[in-house]
Amino acid sequence: MKLLRELTKKPWLEKGFDSDDGPGADGIRGPAVAATGMWFYVGVASVMFSLIIAAYVLRLGNYGADPASAAAAKASLAWWTLAAICGIPPADDWAPMAEPFLLWINTGVLILSSIAWQRARGDLRSGRMDKLRITLTAGGLLALVFLAGQLTVWRTLMASGQFAPDGPALAFFYLITALHGLHMLGGLFFWGRTTAMVLNGAEPAEVATGVNVCAIYWHYLLIVWVVMFGLLLIT
Repeated sequence: MKLLRELTKKPWLEKGFDSDDGPGADGIRGPAVAATGMWFYVGVASVMFSLIIAAYVLRLGNYGADPASAAAAKASLAWWTLAAICGIPPADDWAPMAEPFLLWINTGVLILSSIAWQRARGDLRSGRMDKLRITLTAGGLLALVFLAGQLTVWRTLMASGQFAPDGPALAFFYLITALHGLHMLGGLFFWGRTTAMVLNGAEPAEVATGVNVCAIYWHYLLIVWVVMFGLLLIT
């Protein structure tokens, strides 16, 4: 009977399971679940971005190759699998795209956003809730500025007639920036929840998990963007 009770438990209904409700009876359940979920999500996202990088490198490597090497690459299962994931048919038509200078500005804005989140963690540890309100707000607003900048780059490219079907380099650019932007929007959702709690007078212990998890996630998104942007620049 004890085993049956354990199997039929609904831990998500217990107080403390959600990090917003504070720690559970053991004092660590809520934060532990939130941190584990975040790292699991980061792992899955890392696999996805790694596949995109692999597809990008394979697609780029086929450009300018001799006919025998190109034919061998196209005959491999990995090539076709990765090409199918990105929706780009294999072809020897790689053409470099010009990176707008605004991408550099956007990168700087995202770095400032990550710095603001790190400052927020410091304010939280010191119990400076007045400063935490400022750094949290700054971190999220800078992320919104970054997304607005990325959309501006899209509009600039499209206005000049550069669309994804025009070449694999452009297609990868749109794919990379779109997926990264979607991950940013997901982070902004939790930023909004955490910031609302802080602005409503929550105690440091009540928002500690949200602030720390969001900050780590923001640092991760910064690393992903720097890697992807660097890849676009060097190719």
